[in-house]
Amino acid sequence: MISKNLIKSSLIYTIFGALPMVSGFILLLFYTNVNYISKPDFGAFIIYISFTLFVQTLINLGLDTYIGVSYFENKHDKLINKSKIGALTGYLVLWGIIIIAIFSLTGESIFKLVFQSKDIFFYPYGFMAIITAFCNSYFKTYTNLLINQQRATRFALVNSINFIATLGFSLSGLFLYPLTLTGPMWGRMLSGIVIFIIAFFSFSVEFPLRISLGKELKQTLHFSLPVLLFLLISWSISNIYPFIMKYFMTLNDVAIFGLVLQLTLLVEFLLNGMSSAIIPKVFGLITDKKLTGSTPELNKYFSGFNAFALIVIPASTFFIPLFLPLLISKDYEASFIFLAMLNIGFASRGLYNYFLTPIYLFKKTSVLPKMYLITAFLQIIISVVLIKHFGIWGAVAANFITKVIQNLLLFLASRKFFNYEFNVFKFIWLPLIVTLVIIFSEYFVTESNLDLIRLVQMVFSYLMVYIFYRNEAVALFKDLLSKSNIHLKSITNI
Repeated sequence: MISKNLIKSSLIYTIFGALPMVSGFILLLFYTNVNYISKPDFGAFIIYISFTLFVQTLINLGLDTYIGVSYFENKHDKLINKSKIGALTGYLVLWGIIIIAIFSLTGESIFKLVFQSKDIFFYPYGFMAIITAFCNSYFKTYTNLLINQQRATRFALVNSINFIATLGFSLSGLFLYPLTLTGPMWGRMLSGIVIFIIAFFSFSVEFPLRISLGKELKQTLHFSLPVLLFLLISWSISNIYPFIMKYFMTLNDVAIFGLVLQLTLLVEFLLNGMSSAIIPKVFGLITDKKLTGSTPELNKYFSGFNAFALIVIPASTFFIPLFLPLLISKDYEASFIFLAMLNIGFASRGLYNYFLTPIYLFKKTSVLPKMYLITAFLQIIISVVLIKHFGIWGAVAANFITKVIQNLLLFLASRKFFNYEFNVFKFIWLPLIVTLVIIFSEYFVTESNLDLIRLVQMVFSYLMVYIFYRNEAVALFKDLLSKSNIHLKSITNI
């Protein structure tokens, strides 16, 4: 059974790790109000967010991943750990400054080449996106270290500050400058600066920043460059759609698809929160026992993750279209029809994490660029063809197909050095059955019966989870009930 400490840490990481999603949802209620931002402007904002994520990935250099691996490698030697992590933060700052300088000189030309229109500008919004990306990258690296250190209290505190700063600056800007992107872009940048300052001084106190060239830099780049290429390709897989849609369609269409992608963040953040609690345990288990293959103890973490995913996915798909129309403009209600197909793509996230973990831990990251380059190439071709002929539905289908290809290639790559043996019903058949039922039932969805069909989907998924995970689910439910008061007191005392 999943341990009590895991439940407690999972609650903390899920709740406070989801605060960016909560702030994003609150802001979404204002961004989708045509009295504050027009629909084309919201479509442009989606593109700027995607660009921010691209630059954030580029600046991060895969160091947010490497800092966790490095911490576990050297956790028994504090001096080496202090020196190593200090060097990683130094590389991150130096590389970020270089990227900002490069885009300052070339950004305007790049934007004119890519967008070839007057809808999307580099100055000022594109440049503000770069500054935001640098700040967010540094903060993300810091919070990843906190997760691996299992410092849940500090993690909760800094994420709470980020939440308050994001809402405060963004809403103030939106009210001061309605019907422009000035407020949203300034809000993101100023809140980014606040969390950068927090992360910078926190790092400096515990791990003084340093720049170390030679062997240490070479070792870092040996790990991080393949990861960077992998993450850039992953960005393409997740965020290329608005750019392709902008070429074939309008910013209004980008706004609709952009909104439904934002709505899937509820599932993604909940799954990331559970992953944040599980992965440090998995890293420790594999490292301490020197595992080269699956064990029942290892499988229980990812098996539980699968069950959790199949609980939150249909719930999100059902409740969001049920209540959100009360809060957003009717101009955006068309986005709800696409939600189920996008959400169900997360059903295989447990396998994705399982296949990816050994690659990171055993430093086999050189396989990632080759594998994901194939994925990205296929994804771009599929997206262009499907979006051109089927519009938004084409983007939805391309997103789902790409996730399937991604998991398959991850498995083929990682099985060469890690032997997988797990319960096929819990890891394969349950997600597959639920996925197929949802896809089939979506064919019959109309505006009048959407809520009913989504309710049936949720009931069916929960029934399947109960059948396949009955013993684990009952034991976990009883444990949560008996310990809920203790957990809540722990969280409120943070």
